[in-house]
Amino acid sequence: MARIFINSRSDFHRVLEQTLDEARSLSEKAPGFAPMELIVMQLEAMQSWTAGGREPTLEERKRIDIGPIAIRELEPAEDEEQDEFQLRLHELNGYFEDWPDE
Repeated sequence: MARIFINSRSDFHRVLEQTLDEARSLSEKAPGFAPMELIVMQLEAMQSWTAGGREPTLEERKRIDIGPIAIRELEPAEDEEQDEFQLRLHELNGYFEDWPDE
């Protein structure tokens, strides 16, 4: 699958920060919506596990499932903005799971 948003580590970190900010905002707008809370927690874990150039372990990479959560709980997208958010979740999940060499 060709990536639209993430083609490098710098892209990954930029998209992760943008998506985490958006997920936090969405979670605040729908308090108690467990899937979004789980997405926020997993994005925060991804951020923590890659901070300062750290490479996530294989075990950590296997623990992330924000792509499947998006499919189960957020699709179909209601608008273009939500569609892009969900695409970023899928790409973040795939990039993190693969963790390609720079």
